Amino acid sequence: MRLLAAAFVAVAGLALTQPGRALAEVQTLVFDSAPVTIGPYGVARDVQLAPSPRVDGYVVGFKASLVDVLGNPVPHTDVMLHHLVFAKLGVADATCASVTGLDGRPSPLPAQRFYAEGEEHFSLSLPAGYGYPNRAADSWGLLYMLMNHHASTSTVQVRYTVQYAVGETRTGVKPVWLDVRNCRADPIFNVPGTGGAGSTYAQHADWVAPESGVIVAGGAHIHGGGLSVDVTDPKCGSVFTSYPIWGGIEPRPVMHEPGPVAMTGFSDAAGRPVQAGDTLRITATYDNSRPHVRVMGIAILYFAPRPVTSCSAYPSPRPEPTSPDLVTVALLKQPAGPMRRVSSTWVGDYAFGAQRVTIPRGTRFTWRFVGSTAHDVTLATGPVGFASPSLRRGSYSFRFTRPGTYRLFCSLHPARMTQIVRVR
Repeated sequence: MRLLAAAFVAVAGLALTQPGRALAEVQTLVFDSAPVTIGPYGVARDVQLAPSPRVDGYVVGFKASLVDVLGNPVPHTDVMLHHLVFAKLGVADATCASVTGLDGRPSPLPAQRFYAEGEEHFSLSLPAGYGYPNRAADSWGLLYMLMNHHASTSTVQVRYTVQYAVGETRTGVKPVWLDVRNCRADPIFNVPGTGGAGSTYAQHADWVAPESGVIVAGGAHIHGGGLSVDVTDPKCGSVFTSYPIWGGIEPRPVMHEPGPVAMTGFSDAAGRPVQAGDTLRITATYDNSRPHVRVMGIAILYFAPRPVTSCSAYPSPRPEPTSPDLVTVALLKQPAGPMRRVSSTWVGDYAFGAQRVTIPRGTRFTWRFVGSTAHDVTLATGPVGFASPSLRRGSYSFRFTRPGTYRLFCSLHPARMTQIVRVR
């Protein structure tokens, strides 16, 4: 009996010193990014490493917000969360072998984009039994764009809450990022706004599924002027359509056209089948009666590989109709200097060389970038929507075919860099 007791004590002591299997549970984990400081009426856009769970498990839910350095919530009327993208570093993305970074150069390592959030505040909730696999050794990265709507400097952190399943085996999902301007850290396009009342403007991109499986959840992201994001399988019909919901209090001053406060999404435990070799098409549709610049069209789907034999079309209920406020993006600084008759100018730190320009209709105007930091040329108001990529070096040209006054600014430095082009 004494020997049995001694053996029990020895085994118990050994058990206490060895890591055991975690009990099956869904934990709520809260992480904060490194602080981000944003100047007055400024825009912060960068990447950083992001803390992640230090135990093997599955991400089953995800949401994010902004807090100050004391942990207090920051309302979007103070600092706007324009968009965030979380990616698993060193893991191949489903739709991009390489992503062009904010500096215009290819990313040096693969990164699997698995969650994103913008003004619509997408919140991931996977159906029961599914999860996005994550290992303790995995590293996460965060790409962010934040806008400070105050005349003083603000410092904020991204706080993200992860619902994390441990101690159990779930059906793993793979994130599939569909984007009409895919494989770019800044995947923008521009809607000219020249189509008249009721007209639309659409962009699309295709992706061929390399394996069969089911899509169990999805969400989407568009900007002001957006009407819908559609994902279709031409062989079977609609997989998912996301519609915007408008409303809420918009930040002042208006530094860009406000986006929707929500987008419709879906979560479907049965899954929506896709066969290997099927083409999924994403289409972003915008109003074309007025300009909408630096817009996006993105959907993120969660795909569980498995054999499937057929596919179907799926309805996507429309929300109650809402309408966006028609706002004007006013220049925060009035361009200065004489009215110049030139067809090119430089863009540097932090000014346009010629701030007031007059040109004849049909002129192709060129901006030459010479700054030590990235800048862009973006329409605030005017007859035709256009915007350049963000550049440190190189040039961008636009042909002005419609007369009128074009008020322009750098979207990264809206309070410091403005220009007016009058087309006669």
